[in-house]
Amino acid sequence: MNKGKWWKISNSVSCLLVVLIGWMWYYSSHRYKPPENQLTTNTEVEQQLSKYDPEGTKERISTGLFIQSIKFNSSSEVNLTGYIWQAYNKAKYQNTEDQDIPIGVIFPEAVESADNIDPTFAYRDPIDDNREVIVWYFETTLKQSFNYRKYPFDYKTVWIRLWSSDFNRNTILVPMLESYKSTKKDDIFGYDPDIVLDNWNFRGTFFNYRYHSYDTKFGIYEEDADQPTPELYFNLEIERSFLNSFVIYIMPLMVVASLAFGILMMITQDEEQAGKYGIDTNGVVGICSGLFFVVLVSQVQIREQFAGSPIVYVEFFYPLMYLSLLGVSVNSFLVSHPNKGNNLIITWIHYEDNVVSKLLYWPLILGSATIITAVILLPENQRTDSHFQQEQSLLPGTFGLGSNTLSPSLDLNLHNWDAPFWQDKQLAASTTFHHCLTPTTYQIPPTT
Repeated sequence: MNKGKWWKISNSVSCLLVVLIGWMWYYSSHRYKPPENQLTTNTEVEQQLSKYDPEGTKERISTGLFIQSIKFNSSSEVNLTGYIWQAYNKAKYQNTEDQDIPIGVIFPEAVESADNIDPTFAYRDPIDDNREVIVWYFETTLKQSFNYRKYPFDYKTVWIRLWSSDFNRNTILVPMLESYKSTKKDDIFGYDPDIVLDNWNFRGTFFNYRYHSYDTKFGIYEEDADQPTPELYFNLEIERSFLNSFVIYIMPLMVVASLAFGILMMITQDEEQAGKYGIDTNGVVGICSGLFFVVLVSQVQIREQFAGSPIVYVEFFYPLMYLSLLGVSVNSFLVSHPNKGNNLIITWIHYEDNVVSKLLYWPLILGSATIITAVILLPENQRTDSHFQQEQSLLPGTFGLGSNTLSPSLDLNLHNWDAPFWQDKQLAASTTFHHCLTPTTYQIPPTT
């Protein structure tokens, strides 16, 4: 047997598989595509609403958000803080104390958290003689379902689902797109650029509408109370940073695989050579047992991180490592076992002092890793998170109730909004907040 030739073939196949895995990793980390159902202009907003309110009889409430922090409390809970503002007729709250003005939205997916604070009135400022903008500071913890299957090559859509506090369905929340510098599909807006995301990177933000049907009328006895209604969402698309997860989870598995191969290379029938290595079957089993517990602890840590989620991509490599360590231990036993009955397997193991097992180790390991990577990472991401589907829900918790409406005949001319009025307010914590507003005009279609 020409060992040199076969080692070249084995090494070449292994290198090819490494390159293939690396390409799939690169492809998976650069395949993000922004969703198509974005609201980028006021025209698109009205086109969407025309399907639900073709005559324009529903009152529109212009609403904007600015996110200052995001924190993942668990694999299914995300905590957000920031500012939310709405435009109203001045007469609506002219006789109401600032601190008594209720926030005009409901966060239906909010869950109770000891760290949450009630929405706090921030300030109000006139737009013109008839209109004013009212701003609140909010903090909420949202319960959401995320798909971690492709971890660490996954991205998430953190969505803020907004309901109008008017349960009579006489109002519709509309995004105040003119509050932002630009809302094109490739733009990122509505967040603090200094926000700390740990191992995540922003890929995009956008507003959109989603229609939901419920199996209850919430106590409203109208003919169309159970019809699908448009609900406003503000979405933040984030992508995980691969390097941190690679160092923590994948690199240790690579080291364990390399150590297992080093042990396999020291397994020999030559007693003199084995004496130099100082290793026998008992030693091999002991080392593999130690490496097994190292891998097991790592897997427990990653499973705790994604408790309640299906097996993620990187977890498929742990069974592969278990089989590798078991295979090396069994190989050591078979090499030292005499072949008295001309057993074909033992004959194959003994051939050229266990050279076949050594030649096949990396191609088998890397070939299996390639198949796992192709099956998990290559399929296109399907946006099937629960927020894209029709939902059934109970009555949610609220952040304040009240009939906060704005006449649909009002013309929200924001040309009087300027930077100084933001700076005059006592909002030291939101030094970047005023940058998300820009002078423009938003014309709400009059009632027909």
